[in-house]
Amino acid sequence: MTNRTPQANPVRLAYIGCWYKNDMYSHNCSNLVDSLRGTGMMVDVITSNCRCFSSAQKFSIAKEELINEHCSPIAIPHAPRTPGKKQGLLKYWAVKVLRLDLVSATARGFLYYMRARHADVIHFDQVLEAFGCIPLFILISLASRSGKKVVTTVHEIDPFQVRHKKFNRLYSKCAEVLAYSENMKQQLVALGAAADNIKVIRYGAPIPELVSRERKQYLYFGGHNITRGKGFAELLDALVILKSKGLRIPLVIYVGYGCNGLEEAKQLATRKNVADMIEWQDFYSADELANVYQTSRACIIPFTGGSARHPLTSAMVNATPVIATRAVDIPEYLGQLGIYIDGSAASIADAVAEVESGSRDLNILGEKLRARALAELDYSKIAQDLSGEYSRIGSERLVNLKGDATA
Repeated sequence: MTNRTPQANPVRLAYIGCWYKNDMYSHNCSNLVDSLRGTGMMVDVITSNCRCFSSAQKFSIAKEELINEHCSPIAIPHAPRTPGKKQGLLKYWAVKVLRLDLVSATARGFLYYMRARHADVIHFDQVLEAFGCIPLFILISLASRSGKKVVTTVHEIDPFQVRHKKFNRLYSKCAEVLAYSENMKQQLVALGAAADNIKVIRYGAPIPELVSRERKQYLYFGGHNITRGKGFAELLDALVILKSKGLRIPLVIYVGYGCNGLEEAKQLATRKNVADMIEWQDFYSADELANVYQTSRACIIPFTGGSARHPLTSAMVNATPVIATRAVDIPEYLGQLGIYIDGSAASIADAVAEVESGSRDLNILGEKLRARALAELDYSKIAQDLSGEYSRIGSERLVNLKGDATA
């Protein structure tokens, strides 16, 4: 990334987002923040502990679990929406009866605003839980009363905003709402957000150096909930089909930290007698992420829901062909460069067999994916566009303040 001369009067941005070192959203956040700083923008990071932290149940944060300490952390216990009993019956019933999940989410929204109110523009990365829609809506309400400008990027739809659609009208108080696909934009519009205030941008990815490596394995990302919307059962059935035909492929499956359903997924693979074809791994980042993609013949994304942006963009920048459905964001990123399937076990098996047969030139396909990634996914280009948006929004706020002062 090229360092640029700082602007004479740069906009100060408060960026609120996940800063946990083993999460895909936090790495997207930190890469974007670094790139924004490279444009000369002053960026203050505000974060909090969430379900992934070992300190999730405490008023503390384990600093070694942060990406780095260049942030302002808010330590407040995480209260799950659907509590379990492993933390004790007292906590279980306290959350169930007193709705501590709503209390903590509201408190986080207030504290986020207090930490961010010095900035010209406040950016909120909406994911779930500590960065879900409740703290966002509290932040928006407080900021709108004080004339602060809020920009929000919606990574995931929060179950709360689906159940209580009227709150989605608060998005209209944002200076801008950013979505990483037209698919996500339409989901927000269906929930009541105004279409003309939503801008579609690209989910960035670090651009690694391409190193000549032998590509033998296949790769699959299980996310934070491997059994929901990921096509996992169909993938296992595809392995059964391939194995019955004498085609045993090595498959690396990696997941997000604290992945729900992981043990059940491993047991299912064992019951289907395909566990010997699978290597299970934790979340990859940086050089390890580039290495595992650049040693894979293809990335398999049989998703039917959720977000496929992390494996999609990781595959593209590493010139790794993608076997995928046309669901969610996938066709918007791949265009005509995907090896598309209908999501059934038979279609996955057929696509893998086609790759193994050598009938498709994977090198040329990988080169085209890499070229598309360089044109659309480079963080420095995305940050340059966003810094222009922040500057415009910040300047409009200053003009409004001067107008109010002279009125």
